[in-house]
Amino acid sequence: MYEVMSALIPPAVVGGVFVYGVFKLLRSEAAGRRPAKRADQGESQNG
Repeated sequence: MYEVMSALIPPAVVGGVFVYGVFKLLRSEAAGRRPAKRADQGESQNG
């Protein structure tokens, strides 16, 4: 049983990291672009 688990742990870890990376990439791409700083927008409107 230990041999089977020790053989399956590395692919499971690599698969988990891959899924996490894809999730982060899709989430960042779906978020869209945000303004860099809100303070700069307020100052440009004042003067």
